[in-house]
Amino acid sequence: MIATKIGKKSGVPDNYTRLGEYIAAAEEKGEKLHQFWIRNCDAGTNIGDLDLALLEIEAVRRLKPDIADKTYHLVVSFRSGDQDKLTKDDLMAIEAEYAKALGYADHQRVAGTHINTDNFHMHIAFNKVHPETLKVITPHRDFRILAKVSREMEKKYGLTIDPGMTDGMERDPNKLSPAARNYEAHTWQESFQRHVLKHREEILEGLGKARNWPEAHEVLARYDIRIKLRGNGMVLMSPDGQAMKASQLNRSCSKKKLEERFGAFEAQQNKQPSKSGHKARTRHHYKPRPLVRHRNTPALWRRYLGQRKLLPRQPSLAARALRNWKMFLLMEADQDPLAMVLIMAHREMLRTLPPTPSISSRLLEKRGIHKSSLPT
Repeated sequence: MIATKIGKKSGVPDNYTRLGEYIAAAEEKGEKLHQFWIRNCDAGTNIGDLDLALLEIEAVRRLKPDIADKTYHLVVSFRSGDQDKLTKDDLMAIEAEYAKALGYADHQRVAGTHINTDNFHMHIAFNKVHPETLKVITPHRDFRILAKVSREMEKKYGLTIDPGMTDGMERDPNKLSPAARNYEAHTWQESFQRHVLKHREEILEGLGKARNWPEAHEVLARYDIRIKLRGNGMVLMSPDGQAMKASQLNRSCSKKKLEERFGAFEAQQNKQPSKSGHKARTRHHYKPRPLVRHRNTPALWRRYLGQRKLLPRQPSLAARALRNWKMFLLMEADQDPLAMVLIMAHREMLRTLPPTPSISSRLLEKRGIHKSSLPT
């Protein structure tokens, strides 16, 4: 099991009703609702009570108008085969354990499990405002709480174990983060993090020789990477907005370690000069490319890119269907046998990776989740 908090982007309004409707509707293509329940609402506990329950929850939330973030959205992903081991009562018990550990046992919430071809997962939308005390609960260091509950539930219900970074195990430096795995699962394209890790040794060698921030920026620019401050740390950014923690490249690349070497962070200038005085040149561009290769993939990929170039700028059904390589293959499967071969190859490969939750692009926009983290 992998439990992931879906964060709210700063400046984007919190929309609990939209999230509750999304959980009940299972809107993602090829996805369906498996189980659904409501907790701590006088309106009821079943999907037929959802409209009244959402009104009840919103009434409580309106009593805290000064709080911008009043929703805690949790996604719990299960490994292949775990679904058959769990009844609805089991799933509700697992949800209750997360709620108790996070301090939300008495809080209103909507929960549901979704099934699609790639993974089985649970969404839980907690109202952070207590319905009686009106106290707003925000768990501290919740990633440790989530990991602890996940390990306990795996053991209790005989589920496949997904060791986390809090389990005392040495982190595999080549292991993709949940955000990168999610990107690849939903697009079937190589993630930015995979691109970075592919050149890890060269990047680290170059950074090891850098003496200041301009030289560090120059090294990263060769691989189409920009480094920026985010929160209390630093992230590596791709041209299309994907991000990964700088420390995921290596612990020596944490904000603390880099500032110990180069001093306070200096942002990269738009035209970063190299040592020779010329603009730093990119040697290894990050470009979207198929995650799984086949001898005939290039021809199909060129067709995909060609069709994307012809799309109108305004959103349309065709544009949505071609928003990524995965959607293109699914659309072509009925007419092109190669597309079906690649679909099967991608799914076979993804079965070997830990599952990631399926989140709709519309929900991302409403909830303010960074698109580079969880694109669809």
